[in-house]
Amino acid sequence: MKTLYNKMKSMKWLPALLGFLILAGSCEVAEDLMGLNATVAKLEGEWTCDEDSEIYKSISSVYSVTISPDPDNDNGVIIDNFYGINAAVYASVSGMSLIISNQTASGGYEISGSGIISSGYDEINWTYTVDDGSGVIDHVTAIYTKD
Repeated sequence: MKTLYNKMKSMKWLPALLGFLILAGSCEVAEDLMGLNATVAKLEGEWTCDEDSEIYKSISSVYSVTISPDPDNDNGVIIDNFYGINAAVYASVSGMSLIISNQTASGGYEISGSGIISSGYDEINWTYTVDDGSGVIDHVTAIYTKD
């Protein structure tokens, strides 16, 4: 009887261990537990931007941007060369969306907008506005594709 009691007592930790292993086996859950956003990590890298501007109607501008994690915001990214102006813009990641809160980038460009991330994390569809300081607002759509 005593042996059976000791075996049962030692097995109490088994459900907790199994639960932890299942939880740790999920990359996204493990990253969230460590304070990392899995979507941010998947967006990091070089992207090609194919941009259509309301003001620059005769031009479809294609250029490169770099997305990197924001070191000050676990749910944020920094987009370098946004709008092709060699300036950084900050965006917040929420689920499969990116939000660019109204901000002024270097050079005086006032920018705001949003993007939708594809399920494969290889395309972002953007709509945003840009005011270069002149008061004329450019309405822009863009598609980022992962290089």
